[in-house]
Amino acid sequence: MDMNKIALDTIWVLFTAFLVFFMNLGFAMVESGLCRAKNTVNILAKNFIVFAISSIAFYVIGWGLMFGDGNGFMGLKGLLMVLGGDNSPLTGAQYQGVYSAISWPGVPLWAKFFFQLVFAGTAATIVSGAVAERIKFLFFIVFSFVIVGIMYPITGHWIWGSGWLQKLGFWDFAGSSVVHSVGGWSALAGILLLGPRLGKYRSDSSVNPIFGHNISLAALGVFVLWFGWFGFNPGSTMSASFNDISRIAVTTNIAAAGASLSAMITAWLILGKPDLSMILNGCLAGLVAITAPCAYVSVPSSLVIGLIAGVLVVFAVIFLTS
Repeated sequence: MDMNKIALDTIWVLFTAFLVFFMNLGFAMVESGLCRAKNTVNILAKNFIVFAISSIAFYVIGWGLMFGDGNGFMGLKGLLMVLGGDNSPLTGAQYQGVYSAISWPGVPLWAKFFFQLVFAGTAATIVSGAVAERIKFLFFIVFSFVIVGIMYPITGHWIWGSGWLQKLGFWDFAGSSVVHSVGGWSALAGILLLGPRLGKYRSDSSVNPIFGHNISLAALGVFVLWFGWFGFNPGSTMSASFNDISRIAVTTNIAAAGASLSAMITAWLILGKPDLSMILNGCLAGLVAITAPCAYVSVPSSLVIGLIAGVLVVFAVIFLTS
């Protein structure tokens, strides 16, 4: 066992996990900045408490459902990790017959767990942004526990836990589907159930635009998210493989850059001005779009992916807000 390699890989995995954790700040700033000032405290409280909820839910049951050995639908072993004890060997060898799907990284069990935890927390945070200004705090707490403890781990098991989608050849390197799509679909279900924000429509059914109170905060938040994505995607190697992490960092960045530019140009042509909120959404769309294929595509291909994502998000925003 090469202890130096294990140490280096562990440092890399934990460092990138810390970057993904830092993305919680970015989400909080984006959401609060793009909402009305009167709801800022509620939004910040949700963004703060959601990771605490995620940590407990994933620790108690989510990890086992996602990576525990079981069937093609969900994990059936190691469901209550809280009972597993903390004195595992360096690589968690005794867990290989329990968490076989995550046995491939040569880092300690708890490094694997923490890295996957911050991904689970991201899925819940995505929902927070979509239901902002329309959900009660207590209901959001309950929903967050359910999505991180049950919903996200089960669908994640399908792809990353040797589930039925993985066996069909489904590839998702860093989570466009596992994390962002699951969070997005959960958010869609939430807003369909809750309905539009109060004041969204006038008495004649015409749209009443609701503007964010601090675009500077939103822009800073997207910068934080762009930065954090360099943990999200390159960190998914779960090893300090220098060639891979270098290329993944570049494909991630080029997709974000291309999407920012194409969103700006598209908005400029349609709206008559280079709308900053569209540029910010374009950047995030490019990052989400490249997350699944970031390790599998070339740098020129990542630019094409970003350019397409930036155009699509502008039309999506216009459609959903009209």
